This record gives sequence, C-alpha cells and structure tokens, in this order.
Amino acid sequence: MTPEDQELFKKHFELYECYKKHSFIRNYSKTVYTELIHLYTTYISTKHTFSHWCSSCRAELVTAVYNWYTNEANTTWYKEEKVEDVTKLPFNTEERVIENKPIKRRRKPTK
Repeated sequence: MTPEDQELFKKHFELYECYKKHSFIRNYSKTVYTELIHLYTTYISTKHTFSHWCSSCRAELVTAVYNWYTNEANTTWYKEEKVEDVTKLPFNTEERVIENKPIKRRRKPTK
C-alpha cells in the first residue's frame, strides 16, 4: 500500500465512522467519490458498479472500502486504543437488593 493511499484511507475514515454511528454520510462530494473509487479499484476489485448520484451506492462504497481496510492485518492505526486491565478494576462483590416497589398503574382489564 502506498503512503498516498494510506493517507486517503485516513482522510476519509470519518465517513465510515459517521455511517457506522448514525447511518448517514455527510460532506460526500465528487472528489471524495473519485478518491474512494480509486481505492476500491486498486485494492478490492477492478470493476465497480457504484454511482455518485445513488445514496445507497455511496454508502455501500464506503462500507466496502473500509470493511476491507479494517480487516487488513497491516492497518492497525485505528485499533491502537488503550485497553485497560480488567483485573485491576474495582469489583463489587455485594449482591444488589431489589426493593419492593408498588405496582404501577395499568389499564383496566376489559370484560
């Protein structure tokens, strides 16, 4: 993978995050589309059937490119999050006592 392509992946990674969190892609211009098509045709498949005008095609393009990118073993810059050791976290061994609460109001049963 060339450094220029690596920068393109990092540059447009926010589109993938936005789509994963909100199911919506914003600020998707024709230049972004051409850059993503370049990445798709270079690394995934030489044939593409995506359209710039089709919103579902744009979402599929982003997910296809970044699913491939995040599954690669060589690209781990996004996975470098600090993982806390679970054994060092305080653990409460006490059982929770559920208090008796009054029954909430309900509809009257029909006859």
